[in-house]
Parts: sequence; structure tokens; C-alpha cells
Amino acid sequence: MEAEAGGPGSERRKSAALGVHVRVPSPAEAHDSDPAAKQDDGGADRISDLPDTILDALFTYFAAPASTFRFSATLLAFTLGQSQLSDDIARALHFPLLKHLTLQGVTLSDCSLHSFISGCPVLECLLIYDSFGFRSLKINSSTLRSISIKAGNRFGSGDIEIKELVIENAPCLQRLFGLHFGYGLHVSVLSAPKLEAFGCFFTWAFSSTKLVLGSSVMQEPHVNRLSMARCKIKILAVHLYDLSLDTIIQLLAYFPCLEKLYVASNYLRQSNFWRTKHQNLITSLDIRLKTIVLDSYRGQKSEVNFATFFVLNAKVLELMTLVVPDKRYNEKFLELQRRKLQLENKASRGAQFHFTPKSNSRLDNVMNMKDAHDLDSWDPFIC
Repeated sequence: MEAEAGGPGSERRKSAALGVHVRVPSPAEAHDSDPAAKQDDGGADRISDLPDTILDALFTYFAAPASTFRFSATLLAFTLGQSQLSDDIARALHFPLLKHLTLQGVTLSDCSLHSFISGCPVLECLLIYDSFGFRSLKINSSTLRSISIKAGNRFGSGDIEIKELVIENAPCLQRLFGLHFGYGLHVSVLSAPKLEAFGCFFTWAFSSTKLVLGSSVMQEPHVNRLSMARCKIKILAVHLYDLSLDTIIQLLAYFPCLEKLYVASNYLRQSNFWRTKHQNLITSLDIRLKTIVLDSYRGQKSEVNFATFFVLNAKVLELMTLVVPDKRYNEKFLELQRRKLQLENKASRGAQFHFTPKSNSRLDNVMNMKDAHDLDSWDPFIC
């Protein structure tokens, strides 16, 4: 086992080759957060008391040394990777102090997943990616602040993958992102009064998708019903299959209180002409965006039209950042783009427009985080 710094006064332990990564508190932290003083009998370290046969199976599944799970009563962070988790083992797991949980490449059933999460009563950040075997996840948590769930890329493989995420009750949830709507994922947020940041992949070309916030429904990607609950969302990060101004306008209608918008895309197959098509909409659409980031801007006509819509119509815009591929980032290219975007005619007098090379930005990891610790600092607008 290797040891790494895990923050002031703490120890970060991991077995990288074995796919297990844990963080335990320092002696001072352990004393201050003694589970015996804060937990009833239900918070005991049940893993240490398991029969040897179950422990052997547990360590075989996880490929981790037994000492890893002897710390279960005091673990603060846990990453499980490239493993298969049975229902029996999942039901035995209990992490009374765990705040950060990452599941990477894990195969487990709906029952195992719910048991695992239920065994983490103070969990704050949950990151699941490239994991299979479960179709549905329902969240009822008084402590979760951030959730990111991203299925792996195994389309057509026959693997069971998540199709439904339901946030039934999460009073502290602030961030929900990494969601991939490409393969028929249905997301329902029934109660999350503090939710303000939402990040997702939209690949409408592939499959039926559905997003429900309160009594509002958006499907492929039209708005069917409206609800004031959506006004809580102020930050939206989307990765589009095809850069589409029409889709973004739909999202602006669905999230009328958006202040920050981050957009990335795979293709530029739409013209995004808007002056005639959206002439009537311009006078009625209330664009409250203050910050916009357009990733991988190459100066193509589709991108110029897309960006110009906001340059000329976003009246309270404060900053637009265009992230440019390194090979295109030069003064000649930037000067040409400033003219194409008609920056001298901007709708917001105080708006600033910033071009930055791709190599200087943090955006590559915005939608591809692989550690639950990253969820606390997630901000796609720091370029």
C-alpha cells in the first residue's frame, strides 16, 4: 500500500494496482469523530465482524488487503474500481463516516447499489462511472451535495446499464452532472430545493430521453410542462452531439434563471442561422446569462452564428470565453474572429470576450471527473 497526502492532518492510502483507494483520518480526526461516541449499535464496524468465508470473498472481489476494510468505521473517502460486488457483500458494508464515494468500472445489481449507498449515512459526494449491472437508482439522502453518474460506452454490448435516476428527496443536493442522455436515460428530480448546477450529455440522435424537474418535463428536448422549481438551476453544462442553437434555446426556456452556460459539442453540422428563424423569439426571450463558455471554438460558420446570437442578444452578459484549439490560436485568427462575432455591436456594454488556448484550460476534465473529491470543486467556468 502506498501513502499519499490527503489533506492537512490526514493520510491518504491507496492500492492503485488493486483498484481500491481509501482515505482514513489522522489520530486527531479519528478522536474528534469517534464513531462510538456518535453512532448507535447500527453504526458499528460490521465488516470486521464478518465470518472469515465472507471476508475471503470480500477481499477476492475487491482484490484488496484485509486492512483496507478494518478501517471501515473511520474511512472518509473510498474508491472501488474494476470489481464485481455481490448482494451479500453489499448488504454487509457500512461506512459511518464516509463522505466521498467513487465507483469505477464496478458491476453490481440495483439491490447492491442501494445497499452500498444506504451503508454510507453521511455521504456528501457520489461519483459513479463506467459501472454496470443496475438499471435504476433512487436517492433519498439528507447529506448528499453532489452526484455524478456517467454510464460507460458499451452500446450494443448487452451489459445492463442505468436507465432511470430518481432524486426522491435530497434537501442538500446542489450539483447533479455527468448524466448521459444518449441511451434512453430518464432523470426525475422530485425534491432537491438547493439544486443549482446541472451538467449532462445530450445525444438526441440516438435514443428517447426524458428529464423531469418537479412538474416540468423535457423530452427530446421539448418542454411539455412548466414548473417554477426549474428557476433554482443557475448553472448548466452541456455536451451536445451536434452544436445546436435551437437545443440551447429550448434549454433556456426550460431553465429560465440560468446565469452560467458551458457548451461543448462533437459535430458542427447545423448552420445555426437565427436572424430570420428566431426574429419573433428575440423580443420575448429573457436571456439572463452572465457567463458563457464555448469549448473547442474553431471559427466555423456554425460556431460563429451560435456565438453571435448571444453577443447581439444577451443584454446582461458579463463574460464569454471561447476555448480555441492550440493550432488555431494566433493573433491573425483571433482578430478575424473578433470581426466575425461583431463584438463592437454587443448587446451588453460591460461584456468581455476572452479567447484562451485549449492547453491552458481545465475544461477537458469538466465532464469526465474520476474522483468524488473533484465534485466539491467542480466549476466549468474556470478556464
